[in-house]
Amino acid sequence: MFENISLVVFFAHLLMATFLCSLSAGNRLSHKLLAAYLLVVVIDLSEIIFSDFYQAYPDLDMLRYNISLFMGPTLYLYVKTAIYDDFTLKIKHLVHTIPYAIACLVMIPNFFSVDNASKQLWYDNFTDVPELTFIHFMTVVQFGLYLLVIYKHLIRYRKIVVENYSDADRLNKSWLTQLIYLFTLSYIIGLGRMYFRFSDFYEYERLVLTILITSVLLSICWILWQALHKPNLFTGVSSTIEVIDEQVASQENSSDPTISVIETEKYDAIVLRLRGYMQQSKPFLDPSLSVETLAEKINLPSSELSLIINRVIGQHFFDFVNSYRINLAGEILIANEQHPKTVLEILYEVGFNSKSSFNTAFKKHFLMTPSQYRKLHS
Repeated sequence: MFENISLVVFFAHLLMATFLCSLSAGNRLSHKLLAAYLLVVVIDLSEIIFSDFYQAYPDLDMLRYNISLFMGPTLYLYVKTAIYDDFTLKIKHLVHTIPYAIACLVMIPNFFSVDNASKQLWYDNFTDVPELTFIHFMTVVQFGLYLLVIYKHLIRYRKIVVENYSDADRLNKSWLTQLIYLFTLSYIIGLGRMYFRFSDFYEYERLVLTILITSVLLSICWILWQALHKPNLFTGVSSTIEVIDEQVASQENSSDPTISVIETEKYDAIVLRLRGYMQQSKPFLDPSLSVETLAEKINLPSSELSLIINRVIGQHFFDFVNSYRINLAGEILIANEQHPKTVLEILYEVGFNSKSSFNTAFKKHFLMTPSQYRKLHS
């Protein structure tokens, strides 16, 4: 059973990686980095399928064994390309190859430099070899650290979106987050496998490994499902945008008085000007309105406008814009017209582009659904 599941996972990853590399549309770098992650998994699993080959070439098998040190870096770089539309690979990213280089260097004295008979002794005493134990623990710790950094970037991404964009579709990163949850589950199962491998319960490692391979299969099925049903789901943002907390921190640490927090006496005038423009020009009717676009309209730096909305008005830009949309929607809903507009017509008219996001925002603002609101005022 284990071999059969491994065979399915191997070819599913290989086919998905090939498909991603062939795509010419969309974020090609993102596709290729996800393909790179899948190929790392393919190489790691290849020992199960090509065991006779690796027995004949133990040096290649050890290079394969260390390849899992690329899982964390490729997954991390993939996530960055998915959430930041201006991300590019640079020479500095070669730093992610250092753990693999260290693992290979560690193996030179007592493995790569000895004969095949001595190498076989390593395999016969696998759990007692300090170099292999070191590499195994380094792999586990490294992937865990990469997962933590990935979650940090996903949280930062959400903050950037709600502070700078009014387009609800940009918030829809659920499939990527859920995918990382699956990888985290696989990581936790991998921790269980490591425990059984280096404990007195070695016989349970095969069972845990089967569960691990099954979770990996679920992950690739999830990727395939999302790729087929939501091929353009994820929209990135600029990595240069700072969240409010970062702006405030940089200002507090700076000695330059020209970038200090906006003077208190300017607050009221700017807020009045902003609210007046929102009421008269109704820029919120544009579904893709961003803080940068709005700042240009009222002649303010975007960072200053974002800071005012978040710290003075006390709302994220996303909620601030939606409050105007919802208030206008409420007026249209109870307007005494001969042919009342449908909820779907109204939500598009006021600047929303999805019924689910409109209903969520409306209920948050009025504590009732649009239909209930219309009925209450009829």
